[in-house]
Amino acid sequence: MSTYEKPFVMVNEGISESVFTASGTADDGNGGIKCDSVYMRGIWQAPDYSNWNGSTRGYKQQFGCLGCPAYTATACGLQTHYEDSGHASSYEVDNGNRMPSWERKGYGPNDTVTDWAM
Repeated sequence: MSTYEKPFVMVNEGISESVFTASGTADDGNGGIKCDSVYMRGIWQAPDYSNWNGSTRGYKQQFGCLGCPAYTATACGLQTHYEDSGHASSYEVDNGNRMPSWERKGYGPNDTVTDWAM
């Protein structure tokens, strides 16, 4: 499961069956460590430095996950380094801040790039 869905419970007195309500974890299974980006949602994306050819480009395409504390050159650190560390608690210092720098600055994924200081 990639996103948390809160269980919904209904009670019907005429039914004698019980159901265990579990829908996964709210932390992507990492014990509290998760991607905080509304737009990237845990899917790593490298910056796209290819030639523009006169077109416009959004922040997500241009910068991808750049600026995220979990960013590495080849993958999301939450899926590589964090796992390799055995879920080290030191990764918790970035809770709530794991998102690309363009998102942290308030830009949307399809906003035309005007700010190059990422």
